[in-house]
Amino acid sequence: MVTIFLLPFTVLAGFQATGGALPDTAAADSVSVSHFSIPIGIYRTGFSVGNSANWNGVRLNFRDAAIGTLNGLSMSLWKAKHARNRGAAIDGIALGLVGPEARTLRGINIGVGGPIAYDDMAGINIGGLGLLSEGELLGLTVGGLAAVSLGRTVGVSVAGLGVFARRGIDGITVGPLGVVSGGEVRGLSVGGLALVGDAAFKGLNVGGVGIFARGRVAGINAASIAIVGREQVLGFTAAGITVNGRGRVGGLTVAGVAVSSQEVVEGITVAGLRIDTPKLLGLAVSPFNRIRGEQRGIVVGLINSARELHGLQIGLLNRAGNNPGLLRWLPVFNFHR
Repeated sequence: MVTIFLLPFTVLAGFQATGGALPDTAAADSVSVSHFSIPIGIYRTGFSVGNSANWNGVRLNFRDAAIGTLNGLSMSLWKAKHARNRGAAIDGIALGLVGPEARTLRGINIGVGGPIAYDDMAGINIGGLGLLSEGELLGLTVGGLAAVSLGRTVGVSVAGLGVFARRGIDGITVGPLGVVSGGEVRGLSVGGLALVGDAAFKGLNVGGVGIFARGRVAGINAASIAIVGREQVLGFTAAGITVNGRGRVGGLTVAGVAVSSQEVVEGITVAGLRIDTPKLLGLAVSPFNRIRGEQRGIVVGLINSARELHGLQIGLLNRAGNNPGLLRWLPVFNFHR
């Protein structure tokens, strides 16, 4: 009986605390926005239905507009008036039929369409279609189609088609179509079609068709067709057709057709057709080994050619450009200290 008696006063106190139907002047763009709500609580805390600008507890609203800070459980049905919601901060559980939308989303963020953050999104982030963060995307992220971050993505990120991060990725990233990054990618990266980066891939990198990076590709790297590093390809690397690095290609490298570098191939290298490099350090095995400069180590193939040999060539025909006269071309093997 006491609770029923006090209920009207509690509701009234909530109206006074939240401003009732009056605009919340704390929001920069709220002058023409109604913050009408039906709150049950005091000091902006409790249960609220409507566009309450600032609230702690449970809040239900059709469409957010020019809100401030929400702590607790926030549920909305329709897409926010984003131009008037860029200053919002939602901490806790944010749910939306279309998707929660705010400057920052921290906690559990779920939308049938997808959550949108104009700054950072952190926590457990799930979008039926996808997710978008204009800042960092942190935590466990699942997008039905795509997960997009204009900052850096950190944590576990999985999307039905692909994951895109403008400033790089740290953690476990899986995109059945691909993973695309404008910054360095570190950790486990799996792209059903390809991994594409404007910087480096470091860690365990698997591209269904290929891995293409402007920086280095380093770690355990595998692709069915090609692995291309504009700088270096290092570690254990296996590709169905080709491995190519503008810089060093080193470690244990295996390709179905060719391995090439514009600088040096080092370590143990095996190719189904050819190895082509200005410099070789280590062991190379392929039908045709072309070392356009210095070879230090052992090559095994059908035809082996080195402009400057410091090691051993084993094959049907072997050329050592720094050997004299008839010793320059030899069958079976060629040698020079």
